[in-house]
Amino acid sequence: MKLAELQHQFASALHYHAKGEECHIVSDHFSADERMQIYRNNFVISLSEVLEATYPMVKALLGDECFAPIARHHVLNHPLTSGDVTHYGEHFDQSLNAFPAVIQAAPYIEDVARFEWALDLTQQRYSRRPLGSHTLDQLATLPVEQHGQIRFQLYPDVVLFASGYATYALHQAINENPSALSHLDIQQPQQGVCACNHAGETWCLALEEEVYQLLSNIGKGLTLQEIAPSYLTALNQLIELNLIAGFSLKQSQPEDR
Repeated sequence: MKLAELQHQFASALHYHAKGEECHIVSDHFSADERMQIYRNNFVISLSEVLEATYPMVKALLGDECFAPIARHHVLNHPLTSGDVTHYGEHFDQSLNAFPAVIQAAPYIEDVARFEWALDLTQQRYSRRPLGSHTLDQLATLPVEQHGQIRFQLYPDVVLFASGYATYALHQAINENPSALSHLDIQQPQQGVCACNHAGETWCLALEEEVYQLLSNIGKGLTLQEIAPSYLTALNQLIELNLIAGFSLKQSQPEDR
């Protein structure tokens, strides 16, 4: 068996899709599959710990005994595709959905998982900055007639997230004021932003609808003249939050002859 075939077979065995004997594991006091089970257990435990670190709110809300089988289900049904676990854990909300009793008891838990993945994405994208943009201090030298052509660029670690539940308030309560949980209205929809500070630490903030829509329009690459004027009143707030990395100018199209 070639090395690549052996590696593929071993990965399949870790997910119970092959037996230890098919991986050229030698049997003696323990059978080949019993030896493989040791690898399986360590594999599931290691990736479950990654999920615990990525989804601490989900774990805190569900408890250890409930979180463990969901994590195991995710590990076995969402294979690790590389040796780097930095990006592992996406679609955990889908794994939660495979447990109807959990969803029935905590219908907001899928949104909490998506929220925590948004926080994780900010760190994955941190330190990457957009290239080819003008800095904000160059705005002062820009002629007024070009202001409408401005296309602001967000930092790559800026992630927008909207939920039908009070996920931002829940995050704040769990991390800063657990006593507030008893007074939290989880049914209150919230939208906002997740990002990193200069030190690479994640933060999040619920935003008013106008601010969120402006941020969304900027993220879509719209120029200032393409954004509703009512949203532009929130521009200073986005600049103060340090979400805008710079700007570029839309190239004017030549007139048709």
